Amino acid sequence: MKNLFSLFLILFLLYSAVSNAQISSFPYVQTGDALGWNVIQGPTLWYLGPAAKNPNGATNDPALICNFFGQPSGVEGLVVSPAFNFTSLSKPILHFYEAHRTYSTENDSLFVLISTDAGVSFNTVLSAKSNNGNPSLSTLSPSTSEFNPSSESQWRHETIDLSAYAGMNNIAIGFRGVSDFGNNLWIDNFIITNADAYCGIAVTSPSTQFCDPICKIDFNTIGNPGGGVVSITQHNNQLPVPSVAAVNIATNNPVTGATTHDGSRFTPNIIAPDSWFSVSYTGNDKSGYANYDISIDLSTYVSVVDITKLYVMKRSDLTGSWICLNTTAGGSSITASGLTTFSDFAVGGDSLQNPLPVELSSFTSFINRQNVTLKWSTASELNNSGFDIERSEINGQNSNNWINSGSVSGNGTSSSPNTYEFTDRNLASGKYIYRLKQIDFNGNHHYYNLGNEIVIGIPEKFELSQNYPNPFNPSTTINYQLTQGDRVTLKVFDLSGKEISTLVNEKQEAGYYSIKFDGTGISSGIYFYRITSGNFISVKRMILVK
Repeated sequence: MKNLFSLFLILFLLYSAVSNAQISSFPYVQTGDALGWNVIQGPTLWYLGPAAKNPNGATNDPALICNFFGQPSGVEGLVVSPAFNFTSLSKPILHFYEAHRTYSTENDSLFVLISTDAGVSFNTVLSAKSNNGNPSLSTLSPSTSEFNPSSESQWRHETIDLSAYAGMNNIAIGFRGVSDFGNNLWIDNFIITNADAYCGIAVTSPSTQFCDPICKIDFNTIGNPGGGVVSITQHNNQLPVPSVAAVNIATNNPVTGATTHDGSRFTPNIIAPDSWFSVSYTGNDKSGYANYDISIDLSTYVSVVDITKLYVMKRSDLTGSWICLNTTAGGSSITASGLTTFSDFAVGGDSLQNPLPVELSSFTSFINRQNVTLKWSTASELNNSGFDIERSEINGQNSNNWINSGSVSGNGTSSSPNTYEFTDRNLASGKYIYRLKQIDFNGNHHYYNLGNEIVIGIPEKFELSQNYPNPFNPSTTINYQLTQGDRVTLKVFDLSGKEISTLVNEKQEAGYYSIKFDGTGISSGIYFYRITSGNFISVKRMILVK
């Protein structure tokens, strides 16, 4: 019962010493090198080792092993993730893969825990599974040989909703293994994403399940006799692999490969960003795997021209390549049938047959004090009237209160790259998200989300800016910035010192501010505006010309 793990164990222990600075960039993907993770154990229960086949089908790829095969009953150990900052996330979701079989009847156990103090303490259990549980921790029947996954189908995709922790920081995930001297447990492809929608539904018999009308799961059989929970995580108007890697599409054999509804065989060159889904099911266990069909309704997809020439695409997760599935079409939906394992799903096609209105190649942001400059490039455009730039402020979680910040004209139909730029000016301190609303000449539209949040910070000095425009008629804008919170008054006076208007008289927090002054009811002339905040006083002159 000896394991050849010395090299991987050394690497794991070295990695456990890496600083636990909070991670705030998502999706977060950990594929087996355990960088930034910690292990808390006595006897060596957790270590890294090469899986014969990982969830993507790659050979001899590092994964996390819980050594139930080599440690006696009662031995336990804890593996702790880095700390995460979820303040920019509205619906964080955890995904990972596990594979396990016991020796005979031993009741090995895995607990998934969560900490809100960066891993100092774990008081909440997110998931608890054991070999004798229902559904079981085990994905295969028992074996007296030391277990190493030999097929991607031996892994089960797990999903845990972390929405209760949206907007929080110092979040850490822990895997606690408790040995009953059974057989090895393998963990791989730990991923945290921000979802647009999520639901989990209990499945107890063959049935149709969907959380959103777009994605439907028809269970023909349910695997574990007691069923399980099907989880559907939905991402809308996001590139299927945001900032992680290029979209990889596996070659579809032109002779023996999967077919579309009209019998075509080809390798898609686009994955529709309108919606893609991560689907998992706990009922796939040692008792057997479910058999199901998945359907995707395309009635809201702007990129669809010919539904008979599209594929339902499947991949393990963000780290895998999309593969074509045999696809049928009916009404506004396409369907892949007879599936047994659960993972990511999307729609694939040929851009000549089902062109995206605009193929976005980049979308980036730059911050200069109160101003945010957005730059984006297109690889090609079809019937593109232009873009509306939309902004939403984050208040603890992502807001759905989108406002239009401006517009940029498009280039119609173009097969050449084009570059665009827009600056959103004079934002108050806070956190923001942006998206582009691309509009066709026929009125159809499509959204592209900026992959990161924008943070406008606290100014380094008090300042009252010159109004603009100046001279003005009849209104002008006054900007000011505060380095600390205090009561603020901003007043307008005429040349004699008479107060004309009080624009601000309230307590305000540190940050950037902008306010308009309307001179409709006063005569042309020179006026002064004065700000007072604590010890800060500043006066500037403005000219109204009618």
